[in-house]
Amino acid sequence: MLVRDIVRSCPAVSVTDSLGKAAEAMRQSGCPILPVLQDGFIVGMIDEESLFAVSLNHHRDLKVGDLMKSGIPSVHWDATISYAAWLMKTQNLPALPIIGPDGRFRGIVTKTDVTSALLRGLRPTRIGGMATPFGVYLTTGNHSAGVGNLALIATGITMAICLITARLLVLALLYLFDVLMYSVFGESYASGLFVPYLTGFGFAPFPYAFEILPWVEILFFFALMRLSPLTGYHGAEHQVVHAIERGEDLRPEVVSQMPLEHPRCGTNLAALALLVGTALVSNFSPTIKVALVVIAFLFWRQLGMWLQRIFTVKRPKPHQLMNGLKAGEELLIKFQHQPQRFLPLVGQIWNMGFLQILAGAWLTLLCVNQIVTAFGFPRIIF
Repeated sequence: MLVRDIVRSCPAVSVTDSLGKAAEAMRQSGCPILPVLQDGFIVGMIDEESLFAVSLNHHRDLKVGDLMKSGIPSVHWDATISYAAWLMKTQNLPALPIIGPDGRFRGIVTKTDVTSALLRGLRPTRIGGMATPFGVYLTTGNHSAGVGNLALIATGITMAICLITARLLVLALLYLFDVLMYSVFGESYASGLFVPYLTGFGFAPFPYAFEILPWVEILFFFALMRLSPLTGYHGAEHQVVHAIERGEDLRPEVVSQMPLEHPRCGTNLAALALLVGTALVSNFSPTIKVALVVIAFLFWRQLGMWLQRIFTVKRPKPHQLMNGLKAGEELLIKFQHQPQRFLPLVGQIWNMGFLQILAGAWLTLLCVNQIVTAFGFPRIIF
């Protein structure tokens, strides 16, 4: 691993700056040293100990140039981390300035940066993930680990199958209801619910029936998702993400104690879409619609966490947890090897996994609708 992989940004000062400005820059950045630059090149360094000693003597009128130290070695960002560690130890330095190929200042590395890198402790601050029927997928946007693209496509297929099954269950219930009502009321119940709901034509004999039935479908969809293996892997994914983001060791006894819900879960976004969509397509007045949208944006996360808890996440089985741990360890190895790896935006979007899932769901719905219409029946979905 190279120094460029762990270099951190650091504010710089000039020889004419006040010591107060340097002290505040050091406090806000947390850097133990500050480079003194002229035209982008290092002409000296000022450290925390020197500023502290001067502050005790109340020398407030001094400038950075009066206190800076010259001759502190700088390290090229293509140097190894082991070399930086050796230099820090032999020179007794808390940090080292890093220069790029052009000799200009690029940042610093501290003892804690070097120590964490050598002990394989570097971790991404935020992680995304997906549950699939075949295991856990994790990503930082620039790195990915766990199952691959085919598994993500299988997630889309699974969700589409649950959606289709939910629609078929509602249609079956409506058909049985129509049969029962016709047997009781005869010709007076000729309109029915099944055909109008399937084709989108006609009117339901009961007020607001077509506003309630989509919610019944959504309920069935979530119930079917709960029965699928996705929810167990979803729980494993969340627990591993929590453990990594909290700096915990990836051990089964540690990770199994992590929360099952996560505030950045896609279920929360689904909750927001459901709330806003319901408000917009309802028959309420514009004023009430606006009020409902505002309420949706205020409480969507709470609803999303509830949906996770009830429907989309459950405690993983041992093999599911181990699969999540394996994905987490793989992701950490990749990140620690190239912590500064940066993909173009297109690559980061692809690594999120949403496109693969959408592709799997779209293809499944397209194929089912094509098969159904080929036999002369109305489209089941959309």
